[in-house]
Amino acid sequence: METLKCHVASMMICEQDGLVKLHIHDLLQSIQEAYASLIGLPVFIIDSAQTLLTCISNMDQFSKLMILSESREIQNVILKNWKTYLQLTSPAMIDITFEGIKGLIAPVVVEGQAQCLIWAGPFVIEGGKEKIKNKLGNERGWGDAVETAREYSLLDIQTKLRIMKEMASVCARLIEGEHKQERHLEQLRLLHRMIEIESLQTFRIRSYLHMFRQLYPCVHMVAYARRENEQSFIICDISSEEADPRWLGAVYTTESPMIKRLLQENRPLYLENVLTKLQFADWVNKDNELKILFLYPIKEDGQTSGVIFVGSKEKIRFSEEVKEAGYLLAKLIELFLSYKQSLYNKQQFLRLKTLNKISELIRFEKNANEILQMIVDLALDLVNGEHSIIFLQEYNEQKIFTSKNFYCKYLYDYRRSLWKRYFDKGQDNFSMPLNYNETSRGIMIECPFYVNDHIQGVLTVHVAQKDMMEEREVSLSLLATFITIFLRASIRDNKEMLVINQKFFSEILTPREMDVLKYIIEGCSNGEIAEKLYISVHTVKNHVTNIFRKLGVKDRSQLIAIVYQQNLEKNIL
Repeated sequence: METLKCHVASMMICEQDGLVKLHIHDLLQSIQEAYASLIGLPVFIIDSAQTLLTCISNMDQFSKLMILSESREIQNVILKNWKTYLQLTSPAMIDITFEGIKGLIAPVVVEGQAQCLIWAGPFVIEGGKEKIKNKLGNERGWGDAVETAREYSLLDIQTKLRIMKEMASVCARLIEGEHKQERHLEQLRLLHRMIEIESLQTFRIRSYLHMFRQLYPCVHMVAYARRENEQSFIICDISSEEADPRWLGAVYTTESPMIKRLLQENRPLYLENVLTKLQFADWVNKDNELKILFLYPIKEDGQTSGVIFVGSKEKIRFSEEVKEAGYLLAKLIELFLSYKQSLYNKQQFLRLKTLNKISELIRFEKNANEILQMIVDLALDLVNGEHSIIFLQEYNEQKIFTSKNFYCKYLYDYRRSLWKRYFDKGQDNFSMPLNYNETSRGIMIECPFYVNDHIQGVLTVHVAQKDMMEEREVSLSLLATFITIFLRASIRDNKEMLVINQKFFSEILTPREMDVLKYIIEGCSNGEIAEKLYISVHTVKNHVTNIFRKLGVKDRSQLIAIVYQQNLEKNIL
């Protein structure tokens, strides 16, 4: 029985840690096969929708005749009493069709409700064979089948009910874990859906400037200047006849005559014969001199946040249509900038909401790998990145978590570079602030985090452009903080939960090796263990080597996994 418990617990641990990626039906089938050998009866599991979840185990001649008979006796009994069975809270023996034939039912209760039923039987109770023979004779082969069937006493039945209760408990924990995983995946899907905003195609102000100039060939230059601060504007988008427009990047201060007048009058400014009145810019050569220049203010929250320039090199008078079109262009860009700001504010709110949701998930989810995978995927949405990676050094083990769209061929070179810059240079590098690493594929924002002397990592996100970096820094710093807090809490939880199975390990290890094992589990280094046990570091290393050899592990991570597994098997079953 103890061997069976260890076998079942081992399967559950593997499922929880993601080491065995079996479908839940396969796991239930494996558990059923293991327990059916102890129950000694035909066993199967049926869900609340009356659908078989597993194949029947332990089928013999008698049970085959009963279960597969054309009259469907057992199926009819289950159907007739289904609602009653779902109300059960513990295993029970039930009558089946004929006097002397019984079955066993055990509910698998998850979160207060029977999710499925474990069926065992049919079987003949002690003294029941003669009653069945007298009633049925050898009709449809009943006599021969009943003769081969074994009779069970009430004591036998009580034992089987206890075994079924244990099986139901194991199945309940497995199904509960599956439900929990499904809930977390659904939460993750909701988070992704929440931050996937249906936005417009990438909007470029320059496209509208080009369109305006195509509509009005008399216009040689249309430009947009963005206000950088209280004192200056800079031209950041332009459409002109020149292949390499010299106006792009030009800076105008609020003391520039044109800008000063525009701000004072607070309305469009129409300038003809520009050079005789106002100097457009001292860097404009004679070939590019503008004769006519219109300026339209861009307003945001009542303040001038930008300027639209519309100019011509010819001495002409712009029609009222061009003037009105220029005004509409300015209003269109105003509308877009307002929309862009509103979208940005909404994204900021969603980022905060997402971070809050992550913190809630971290409180309830205990699987570090799942949490880290959630964070590496959500990092993309928070900072609008191309792909993201978490590099983690855990004792002697190196782990890498990548977002789903990561370019695998690129990983090797970048990983080697990052490992040299952080992990090979000691823990001091993990107290550094955010770092921007220029690569052949773009900008990598790197955010190191430090858990303890044995666990450190770097959260990295690739971005196409170096914009909105302040918001990205805040988001990534918060994510790195979440990772650190979660991993530190996990370490504390593991220390509280890990109790060395003395019976198991003392049969393999010497008393001194047991002492060393205790401090390894607590996360102590060889030097710290030497101080606590008043022995040399060399002696500690020898003990550690012997422990690894005896338990068949290669490093501390594998050793802790064995201790965890033995502890869980002991406590769960």
